[in-house]
Amino acid sequence: MKLKERAADYRKAMELNHGWEVELECTACGYRGLPDYKGWTPGYPMSFGSTPTIFADLECPACGRDLETEAGAKLGELFSPVEIPRANRRLLALFILLSAALVAASAVILVLTGNALGVIPLFFLIPMLAFIPVFNRRIAALRQRCDCGDPDYVFMGMLGRAYCFRCSSCGKLLKLRD
Repeated sequence: MKLKERAADYRKAMELNHGWEVELECTACGYRGLPDYKGWTPGYPMSFGSTPTIFADLECPACGRDLETEAGAKLGELFSPVEIPRANRRLLALFILLSAALVAASAVILVLTGNALGVIPLFFLIPMLAFIPVFNRRIAALRQRCDCGDPDYVFMGMLGRAYCFRCSSCGKLLKLRD
């Protein structure tokens, strides 16, 4: 496989399919049902803590009102009790542990030798940067597997620093920390 093909595969694995397939209630007109999905807008301001960030442009089909506030409330309601998968936590912890071990080895060598040889393990951190796409791809692969066997995860937004997905095939909720 050529480098260009691998880069294209990596980009495809990282790509998010945006959407919204959950009923909302319009507070203005009382309509309850699926909102009109008008695409998504990338936004730089992100909320942290338990405040949701919605990228989907949603409108009420009855009155045309923007439903971002209602979608944010629904996202928090749906995903607050959903746990982040252990596989995701293990991958992130492994990456941090490997990086910390190299920094610690560098510090120990620097203290024991008292010269510039202590900097050598820090040079191993440079190849660790090459592993970032590998870890990202593995984390993204978590959302390409579903119990239903036909995963079609749709990105609904962020809850704090966690990415919230919903499988269009079976409705399973998935919360990942990227």
